[in-house]
Amino acid sequence: MKVLSIDMSAGSPATAHGSQGVRRVRVHRGSGSAAVTVMRLEPGGRIGRHPATTPQILIVTQGQGWASGAEGEAEAVAEGQAACWAAGEEHETWTDTGMTVLVVEAESPSAESLFGEAARG
Repeated sequence: MKVLSIDMSAGSPATAHGSQGVRRVRVHRGSGSAAVTVMRLEPGGRIGRHPATTPQILIVTQGQGWASGAEGEAEAVAEGQAACWAAGEEHETWTDTGMTVLVVEAESPSAESLFGEAARG
């Protein structure tokens, strides 16, 4: 076994789509269609509005914030909750107080999984 430290301060800033106050650590991004990223949104941080390239699930592991989908309506999300988006769906995420999230993206999530919700739209 190997124990690794996930040091968000050593992560890279996420600035695409007008994002601000966001640092990320890539957990997985291989040659396949799946990616896993841990992101820390500082107080006032925002992942800017953009279309999902594949089905995505954003799992809140610490803190609370807001997410919106195609309709643009903000919904509160907090620790232990997840927001799911279908491929092509416009979405954004932000927080007033700070939030840590795990983002998983995959072209073909299992229909029997929580992540399968994102693929069904």
